[in-house]
Amino acid sequence: MTAAVDVGTATTRIRTAAGLTVLATPPPEAIAGVLTRAAGTGRPVTCVVPDHWRDHGAGLARQELLHATVLPVGPATLIGRFAAVAAHAAARTGPGRYLVCDAGASGTGFGLCEVSGESVRLVDAAFDAAAGGDAFAEAVAPGRGREFAASAARGAERLAAVLATAREKALFRNALAVRAGDLEITAGALLEAFEPVGARLAALAGRWSAASARPVLTGGFAGFPPVADALSNALADAAPLGPHAAVEGAALFADGVFREAPLPDVRLPIHRIRDGLPAGAEIGVPGRPGRFAALNGRDLLLCHRREPALGAPSLMLDDAGTLPVEVDGRPAPCRAPGLAPGAYRLGLRAATRGPVIALFPVAPDADPVPVPLERPAR
Repeated sequence: MTAAVDVGTATTRIRTAAGLTVLATPPPEAIAGVLTRAAGTGRPVTCVVPDHWRDHGAGLARQELLHATVLPVGPATLIGRFAAVAAHAAARTGPGRYLVCDAGASGTGFGLCEVSGESVRLVDAAFDAAAGGDAFAEAVAPGRGREFAASAARGAERLAAVLATAREKALFRNALAVRAGDLEITAGALLEAFEPVGARLAALAGRWSAASARPVLTGGFAGFPPVADALSNALADAAPLGPHAAVEGAALFADGVFREAPLPDVRLPIHRIRDGLPAGAEIGVPGRPGRFAALNGRDLLLCHRREPALGAPSLMLDDAGTLPVEVDGRPAPCRAPGLAPGAYRLGLRAATRGPVIALFPVAPDADPVPVPLERPAR
């Protein structure tokens, strides 16, 4: 038995054999307890991760934290959100290229995915935090965005009808659209506040107008009627998959129906003294959260050449910040110029534009540093 989880900014969805559980996202320290109650313990858990997390240090740190949070429930696997949605679509309409538009609370993203057999590969992606539900809610009700969003969701059917009428007849722009406590918001105010968000959505969608792919639409913010209108030119034939597409796709990954395209084999060639003689070795760089390059059972630490000895297996950067790595057996040195002093663990991680060597500082409260892999020399 497996479980699939989509921990969103506002909503968490859990899919088990017993069905789908939807609830408000709890604080990080409460997630394990929520999963245990919904899915039990000891079973594998497949978690959906927003793909834009993988492109910057703070997001990589959040990914590692989510992995560590879920581990008490069971062995955890993290997959990208775009791949999960593409898998859900492919299970319904077959393999091919899919353009996933994920409009959620934290922002709107587009991901171009290729599905071939059981493999799902993210080709390219883009994300705009200012084109999401939270940014819109704060524009409508500064300081009370979440309250507004909750009220709008409860009255979604009526809200859609009021907005549709107000767009056609200016007289109805003064009609009450949402009431959140003592806050009353008219249809006109909503439509006006949405204009800059709609412009950002249209610009983001326009980047993909030439993509030869089947468009699909998901995310909680996608249910807000003006969102579909703003995306209509670029996604005229988009298949609406609803807000649960990511967790349903994750369940397919959990059941072994699909898998993310594998990361390359990345190794660190090192030289050391063994039994008084020079010896060479290659250390694999793991591509799963929570795992790091290690030597003799201890994490290998990266540091600058001029730093004091660490008392642990270590690899030294040269003055140019060069990290010698091999990708699929060929030299492909990475460079991390300007890397702050300190010691770093090394892990291979997926990112939207290709894998990165992620450098995880040993020092607390410091964000990881993603270093793109170079093309191997031929």
